[in-house]
Amino acid sequence: MVMRRRRRRRIGVGLLGAAAVGGVGYVAGKSAGKGKAAEQEQDQQIAELQEQQAAQGAAPPPPAPAAASAPTMDDKIAQLQQLSELKAAGVLKEEEFAAQKAKILGS
Repeated sequence: MVMRRRRRRRIGVGLLGAAAVGGVGYVAGKSAGKGKAAEQEQDQQIAELQEQQAAQGAAPPPPAPAAASAPTMDDKIAQLQQLSELKAAGVLKEEEFAAQKAKILGS
């Protein structure tokens, strides 16, 4: 009897290739599933917040800022004293001092 050599078939390469493709597909599908789940959860949270806002009704507008109260006489005197000190130090000229003085006394 003649002995023949058996050929080894390279089955492993085909299986490894298929396993690699299958693994990549599995990971891609799993990632897409997580993204969809996160998006659905976010949509649900947004819907809940919108329902809460609708239930509370339109929030009233924030209150208008209080108008600045007119400066008292003591405030005016203190400002004039500061101006006179600046004039005495040579920081303000006579015209600038007079303009600021008129502005303080006019208010």
